[in-house]
Amino acid sequence: MKNYIKPLAAAVAIAAGSTAYAQQHNNSENTGQVLMFPYYNVENSSNTYMHIHNTTGEAKAVKVRFMEFKNSAVVLEFNVYLGPYDIFPVGIDSTPEGGASVITNDNTCTIPELGTANAPYDGTKTELADGSTLRRQPFVPYQYSTDVSDGLNRTLVGHAEVIEMGVVSNTVDVTKCSDLKDLWNTGAWATNTATNVTAPTGGLAGNSFFINPSLAYSMTINPVAIADWAKVGVNYHKGPGTLSPELTEGVAKATIYDGENYVEVDYSLQANGGALAATAVVATSEVNSEVQVEDALAAETDWVLTFPTKKYFTNGTVASAPFTKVYDGTEAKNVACEPVNLTQFNRESTAGDASGTFVPSSSAVEGTLCDAVSVVSFAPNSALLNTDTTAVGFPFQSGWASMGFEQKLPADDNGVTVKGLPVIGFAATRIVNGPMSYGYATEHKSMTITSN
Repeated sequence: MKNYIKPLAAAVAIAAGSTAYAQQHNNSENTGQVLMFPYYNVENSSNTYMHIHNTTGEAKAVKVRFMEFKNSAVVLEFNVYLGPYDIFPVGIDSTPEGGASVITNDNTCTIPELGTANAPYDGTKTELADGSTLRRQPFVPYQYSTDVSDGLNRTLVGHAEVIEMGVVSNTVDVTKCSDLKDLWNTGAWATNTATNVTAPTGGLAGNSFFINPSLAYSMTINPVAIADWAKVGVNYHKGPGTLSPELTEGVAKATIYDGENYVEVDYSLQANGGALAATAVVATSEVNSEVQVEDALAAETDWVLTFPTKKYFTNGTVASAPFTKVYDGTEAKNVACEPVNLTQFNRESTAGDASGTFVPSSSAVEGTLCDAVSVVSFAPNSALLNTDTTAVGFPFQSGWASMGFEQKLPADDNGVTVKGLPVIGFAATRIVNGPMSYGYATEHKSMTITSN
């Protein structure tokens, strides 16, 4: 039986971050305990920049984690200690060795310190003219080193997540990085990570943008903010390199909006309940976005479709719902592919007259998306300069498209089924004007369907 919440009352409570609803939810106010950044890309001289903002008057311990595009293997993670109302800016750049790295000249403390040794992928520090220090820390391939596709180039494109671990007591000065190092090396946190840290309270916000300086265009990319992810009273403060906390460790309940009502789903009795709840929060049965490929404008459109929780359902010996295929690192080409249906329209809502899973069928591509971060290109060239894309034709000069997902999550403890796949992302359009370009990005419009 579905548990409905009156939309207005739920919206007010969710916007206020009320703990009366002990369910994680996608917060329309754009703050939360978890931030999901759908995309970074440093291919072809591109860069991506991210800002993580603590909007509260409390000091925060935060886990920052970067994952590569194919299977969401972790390529770098570290702890960030944000002071009240602090912002941590970080860039992602390519390295001469063919991989990616994070860069920052901010003074916010990180553990480990960025720009330090991690052989053979050592970081560097460079003193800048303004007296600040530019720290660079390369991404590492360890989590996928046994795969056939094991090169550093897998780190060039991916996604990121930020998880609040807890509120740091004002008895700890998070601006003194040497003190934080001592706490981890020989102090209280070396034996009890919960010392002077209490449960997460939310209030993280973020933004990011993709830029290609040589072609003079950029696009803003907004993260998804998940509020009330943490279990009440639980301290998530963990050391660096522990791969914890993960999205699977949150509450096993979620509140989602199905177009008419706010619906509660409860997976508390299921072994992977936390993963299912985090998946339900961003699940959709359909995404819609505009497509612009006008010849007169030399326009190009890409869709980024990121499945942030996919690896929790595909990295075993058997795939589990909502996903249907297992990831196999012994294959050079990703075989963890999910069928999707794409329909295309012009601006007068006339649909393409071709048939097939992808429309038009003459594009000769399978109607599947395989990677954790999948990029669909509607023009011959990628608007995001992404090397590995799924190329589809578009039968019009401009219009829109709809991509449907017929998969579904397992029924929750009350028999409610959420249909679709966990998808976040955006449509990116580039307009070429000689040596210059212009770009813009819009978030996908989605539709969630539930049944029982």
